[in-house]
Amino acid sequence: MAESCHNRSYYETAIRNEEFGPCNKCRKPKTDDDWCQSCCSDRFELDSKFNNKWTSGNDSIDGFVRRAQSKARNHWEVIEWIPYKRLINVKYLTKGGFSTINKAIWLDGYIICWNDIKNVWNRNRYKLEEEDYLDYRTLKEDEKFGFHVVLKSLNNINEDFLNEWENYLEFLYSAINNYANFVRVFGITQDPKTKVYMVVLEEMKRGSLRDNLLIKKYNPNDKYHNLYEIACSLSALSKPSMTHGDLHNGNLLLKDEFHIYISDFGQSRQFNQSINSKDIYGVIPYMAPEVLRGKPYTKASDIYSFGVIMWEFTSGVPAFHDIPHDFNLSLQICKGHRPEIIEGTEPDYVELMKRCWDNDPNKRPTAKELSEIFDVWSAKYLMEMDYDKRKSVPVPTIIENHPLSCYISRKIDHYAKLNEILDQGELSSIIVIDEGKDDEGKYNIESELEELKI
Repeated sequence: MAESCHNRSYYETAIRNEEFGPCNKCRKPKTDDDWCQSCCSDRFELDSKFNNKWTSGNDSIDGFVRRAQSKARNHWEVIEWIPYKRLINVKYLTKGGFSTINKAIWLDGYIICWNDIKNVWNRNRYKLEEEDYLDYRTLKEDEKFGFHVVLKSLNNINEDFLNEWENYLEFLYSAINNYANFVRVFGITQDPKTKVYMVVLEEMKRGSLRDNLLIKKYNPNDKYHNLYEIACSLSALSKPSMTHGDLHNGNLLLKDEFHIYISDFGQSRQFNQSINSKDIYGVIPYMAPEVLRGKPYTKASDIYSFGVIMWEFTSGVPAFHDIPHDFNLSLQICKGHRPEIIEGTEPDYVELMKRCWDNDPNKRPTAKELSEIFDVWSAKYLMEMDYDKRKSVPVPTIIENHPLSCYISRKIDHYAKLNEILDQGELSSIIVIDEGKDDEGKYNIESELEELKI
């Protein structure tokens, strides 16, 4: 990333200044090196009506895909309807809080640009190896190439779901404008047997941050660059109402050992409920106190989660991994309990981390401020990019999580009980203060209730 993400809209400025030159066909300004938005939009429309004549079988999904294609300013923003028969070697990968994840090989690969000579889309794919598809030699010649992808099931196709994905497209446009990292969405497909729709996503081969925390601990300069990338991605949530709403180490993904990407924007909400619902979903160790108490996710609550992730970079273990993730943990978080600071952590880093997880949302920094701070720190503390010089994790290193810990997003339904107890505590403190005045007007203050036995 050559330029800082907090300087806004490099890409939009390049388009506005016509830096990509004119289109050879229509002479309008191109919107990327090999992309004319006007011409490509027309080609997508012709494809859908006369050439491929594709349909998902769902009018809302068809409309979503076509809108995305007409708005695409470059190949990164293209979304396609992907026939399921063009996906091979589909294998179960894992199950998240709200969807099933499979990996597969997409035979066609993603669009790069239009080929004026052949009148087809040029696509990116590579030759398959035996480990990709054991029977690949029996395939047709044009089926010996492909591209690794991830399939994420969509269990609840409704208006709220599509609104959330429209928001993701807005994030994608903003991320591209400002050179922030993003997980590519290639398109949508449907299993013809189960009738389940799936989003086709870019594969992140290194897995999640949770899988790589120890590597990050033993390569301490990584945290400055990776947290800069995360802050830049949060900054790309440009609309005031746009939040991630479920930021934790399981949806921070690594394409390689060096770069980190945020996934699953708002999907804990979109898979389970109406946006207007008061139900709360998340992973308790990363949930801000105000969210645990039933308030909606905000940009400030995302920053709280960021603070917990800052701590994990220094510890090498998930937050609160050795205790139950239950009502008692929620109560303690609301009362100010946080993970214990790791000895040797830089004082400036600790101070910023504490600001991020402050109980008062108004005292937390913004994503823009964080990106500016980590931009400076990542330039000062350089990440080791030479694999031979990077430190490996000592073997054996086994992290045992408590059997009642849970790092999958789920419904948290105890906020009413939390509020009842915490409000009672706040009221009792006021009563004690009021009734504890002595003759000289001094206070005998007792601010804490006795330990609650739940």
